[in-house]
Amino acid sequence: MDFLPVVAPGFLDSGLSVRTPCRPAPELGAAIGLPRLWLKDESRQPTGTTKDRLASVVLAVFRQFGIKEWVASSTGNSATALARAVLRDQSMRAHFFCGSDFTADHQLEPGDQISLNTVVGGYSDASREAQKFAAEREIAWEGGFFNWARREGVKIAYLEAFDTMPQEPDVIVQAISSGMGMMAARKGAKEYLATGRIGSMPRFLMVQQDTCAPMAKAWQDGRTELTDHDVISRPRGLARAILLGDGRASYPYMRDIAHATGGSIVSVSQRGMEEARRMLLEIEGADVCYSAAATIAALRVEAREQRISADQVVLANLTGRARNTEALL
Repeated sequence: MDFLPVVAPGFLDSGLSVRTPCRPAPELGAAIGLPRLWLKDESRQPTGTTKDRLASVVLAVFRQFGIKEWVASSTGNSATALARAVLRDQSMRAHFFCGSDFTADHQLEPGDQISLNTVVGGYSDASREAQKFAAEREIAWEGGFFNWARREGVKIAYLEAFDTMPQEPDVIVQAISSGMGMMAARKGAKEYLATGRIGSMPRFLMVQQDTCAPMAKAWQDGRTELTDHDVISRPRGLARAILLGDGRASYPYMRDIAHATGGSIVSVSQRGMEEARRMLLEIEGADVCYSAAATIAALRVEAREQRISADQVVLANLTGRARNTEALL
């Protein structure tokens, strides 16, 4: 509770998220050249992704502020987790917006407390319509990347990992769309550094897929911001949870994290994600989504190019499990 922006435990619903395993993966690590690899398996959350953590804290903060009705947008995982949370609180009502390309990724049942509104296009289009809807009806806009309560919830995964690992991680890797998860990871690391729970700031490696990698391309070009030319109007790719074609709003934050920690923003190929996902399943028994597998795909490349050495401790956050829209090819 000392690390959460929640004034009393009664605002939290303890059934929304669970503690997940963080374990060494020496066999998989050896296969990719990083024998000191650790995996944080967020696929064990109730709806299958780390977004259950954000749902827990977002709703707690809303209860503190007296917010009962609100609007959000999602590519699937956030809305699925938030909808489950809403259904556990009869006083809440939520309106979700999604792009038409992502309707099948939403595992929720619209009803009296929940509505699902489909917009032609992708996540960015859905977000614009959601904000317009909220303004017209004078109800709260949940905020997405800029909702600080999301970061407070997701950072708990990293606090758990730091508590579990006997050695501090030298490198942390996670797939990103807007990068909210990396904002959460950095905040958790800064708080544990300030309290002496860890001794140094890890490097942060952020991963996108090469079919939708505006931030990775901008980072490689040394640019400080994204422009209209970087926007991908209808992004496509295997890792559906990170298909964000317009990263203009959040790229400066990801660039700052990479620059400040000596990290990087990279992209991986579709084939690399397919191979990494098979390795996770065959070696670790982890049936995760392509977004989670992107972490291992990136680590294989970083190890091969000697940008991460075999003696470094690496923590990969596997953010979720596969859904029916992500059949293993």
